[in-house]
Amino acid sequence: MTNLKYLLDTSTCIELLRGNEKVRKMCVEYNQYCCISIITAIELLYGAYHAPQQYRQQEIDKANLLIDYYTIVGIDGIADAFSFEKVRLESIGQIIEDFDLLIGISARENNLITVTNNTRHFCRIENLQIENWT
Repeated sequence: MTNLKYLLDTSTCIELLRGNEKVRKMCVEYNQYCCISIITAIELLYGAYHAPQQYRQQEIDKANLLIDYYTIVGIDGIADAFSFEKVRLESIGQIIEDFDLLIGISARENNLITVTNNTRHFCRIENLQIENWT
Protein backbone atom coordinates (compact mmCIF):
# COMPACT_ATOMS: atom_id res chain seq x y z
CA MET A 1 0.00 0.00 0.00
CA THR A 2 2.99 2.28 -0.23
CA ASN A 3 1.72 4.46 -3.08
CA LEU A 4 -1.90 4.60 -1.89
CA LYS A 5 -3.02 7.95 -0.54
CA TYR A 6 -6.81 8.19 -0.83
CA LEU A 7 -9.49 5.87 0.49
CA LEU A 8 -12.73 6.52 -1.39
CA ASP A 9 -15.68 6.11 0.93
CA THR A 10 -19.04 4.75 -0.17
CA SER A 11 -20.61 8.17 -0.80
CA THR A 12 -17.76 9.07 -3.16
CA CYS A 13 -18.06 5.76 -5.00
CA ILE A 14 -21.79 6.28 -5.41
CA GLU A 15 -21.13 9.73 -6.89
CA LEU A 16 -18.63 8.14 -9.27
CA LEU A 17 -21.13 5.46 -10.32
CA ARG A 18 -23.81 8.12 -10.84
CA GLY A 19 -21.53 10.00 -13.22
CA ASN A 20 -20.50 12.97 -11.08
CA GLU A 21 -18.00 14.63 -13.43
CA LYS A 22 -16.01 16.39 -10.70
CA VAL A 23 -15.52 13.14 -8.77
CA ARG A 24 -14.66 11.29 -11.99
CA LYS A 25 -11.97 13.85 -12.89
CA MET A 26 -10.40 13.62 -9.43
CA CYS A 27 -10.46 9.81 -9.55
CA VAL A 28 -8.77 9.87 -12.96
CA GLU A 29 -6.18 12.41 -11.82
CA TYR A 30 -5.32 10.49 -8.63
CA ASN A 31 -6.17 7.03 -9.97
CA GLN A 32 -2.96 5.28 -8.93
CA TYR A 33 -3.29 6.60 -5.37
CA CYS A 34 -6.91 5.54 -4.73
CA CYS A 35 -8.34 2.51 -2.97
CA ILE A 36 -11.58 1.47 -1.29
CA SER A 37 -12.43 -0.30 1.95
CA ILE A 38 -13.89 -3.79 2.04
CA ILE A 39 -16.76 -2.10 3.89
CA THR A 40 -17.42 0.14 0.88
CA ALA A 41 -17.43 -2.93 -1.37
CA ILE A 42 -20.05 -4.52 0.89
CA GLU A 43 -22.19 -1.36 0.95
CA LEU A 44 -22.01 -0.96 -2.84
CA LEU A 45 -23.09 -4.55 -3.45
CA TYR A 46 -25.82 -4.31 -0.84
CA GLY A 47 -27.17 -1.23 -2.60
CA ALA A 48 -26.96 -2.95 -5.99
CA TYR A 49 -28.90 -5.96 -4.73
CA HIS A 50 -31.51 -3.54 -3.41
CA ALA A 51 -32.11 -2.08 -6.89
CA PRO A 52 -35.42 -2.77 -8.63
CA GLN A 53 -35.41 -6.17 -10.36
CA GLN A 54 -35.16 -4.73 -13.89
CA TYR A 55 -31.94 -2.81 -12.99
CA ARG A 56 -30.46 -5.16 -10.41
CA GLN A 57 -27.98 -7.06 -12.59
CA GLN A 58 -26.82 -3.83 -14.23
CA GLU A 59 -26.21 -2.27 -10.80
CA ILE A 60 -24.42 -5.38 -9.53
CA ASP A 61 -22.18 -5.37 -12.61
CA LYS A 62 -21.37 -1.66 -12.14
CA ALA A 63 -20.56 -2.16 -8.47
CA ASN A 64 -18.35 -5.17 -9.21
CA LEU A 65 -16.52 -3.28 -11.96
CA LEU A 66 -15.64 -0.51 -9.52
CA ILE A 67 -14.74 -2.98 -6.74
CA ASP A 68 -12.48 -4.96 -9.07
CA TYR A 69 -10.80 -1.79 -10.32
CA TYR A 70 -9.53 -0.49 -6.98
CA THR A 71 -7.23 -2.01 -4.40
CA ILE A 72 -9.30 -3.17 -1.42
CA VAL A 73 -8.20 -2.15 2.07
CA GLY A 74 -9.25 -4.63 4.75
CA ILE A 75 -10.04 -4.09 8.39
CA ASP A 76 -7.42 -6.44 9.78
CA GLY A 77 -5.57 -5.03 12.75
CA ILE A 78 -7.96 -2.18 13.55
CA ALA A 79 -10.09 -3.80 16.28
CA ASP A 80 -8.43 -1.94 19.14
CA ALA A 81 -8.43 1.46 17.38
CA PHE A 82 -12.07 0.97 16.30
CA SER A 83 -13.20 0.01 19.80
CA PHE A 84 -11.33 2.87 21.45
CA GLU A 85 -12.74 5.45 19.02
CA LYS A 86 -16.30 4.06 19.28
CA VAL A 87 -16.19 4.39 23.08
CA ARG A 88 -14.68 7.89 22.79
CA LEU A 89 -17.43 9.00 20.41
CA GLU A 90 -20.16 7.47 22.60
CA SER A 91 -18.77 9.24 25.66
CA ILE A 92 -19.12 12.65 23.97
CA GLY A 93 -22.48 11.87 22.31
CA GLN A 94 -21.05 11.90 18.77
CA ILE A 95 -22.02 8.40 17.66
CA ILE A 96 -21.60 7.48 13.99
CA GLU A 97 -22.59 4.31 12.14
CA ASP A 98 -20.24 1.36 12.60
CA PHE A 99 -19.58 1.04 8.86
CA ASP A 100 -18.50 4.71 8.63
CA LEU A 101 -16.34 4.25 11.69
CA LEU A 102 -14.73 1.11 10.22
CA ILE A 103 -13.98 2.95 6.97
CA GLY A 104 -12.56 5.96 8.80
CA ILE A 105 -10.45 3.95 11.24
CA SER A 106 -9.07 1.75 8.47
CA ALA A 107 -8.09 4.91 6.57
CA ARG A 108 -6.51 6.50 9.62
CA GLU A 109 -4.62 3.38 10.64
CA ASN A 110 -3.26 3.00 7.09
CA ASN A 111 -2.32 6.71 6.82
CA LEU A 112 -4.86 7.35 4.08
CA ILE A 113 -7.00 10.41 3.41
CA THR A 114 -10.71 9.58 3.47
CA VAL A 115 -12.48 11.01 0.43
CA THR A 116 -16.09 11.44 1.43
CA ASN A 117 -19.22 13.39 0.73
CA ASN A 118 -20.24 12.69 4.34
CA THR A 119 -17.85 15.02 6.16
CA ARG A 120 -20.42 15.58 8.94
CA HIS A 121 -19.82 12.06 10.27
CA PHE A 122 -16.21 11.47 9.36
CA CYS A 123 -14.97 14.72 10.90
CA ARG A 124 -15.87 13.27 14.32
CA ILE A 125 -13.14 10.62 14.04
CA GLU A 126 -10.06 11.87 15.83
CA ASN A 127 -6.96 12.52 13.66
CA LEU A 128 -8.67 11.48 10.42
CA GLN A 129 -7.70 13.36 7.26
CA ILE A 130 -10.71 14.10 5.05
CA GLU A 131 -11.30 15.53 1.59
CA ASN A 132 -14.57 16.07 -0.28
CA TRP A 133 -14.32 15.78 -4.07
CA THR A 134 -18.00 16.55 -4.82
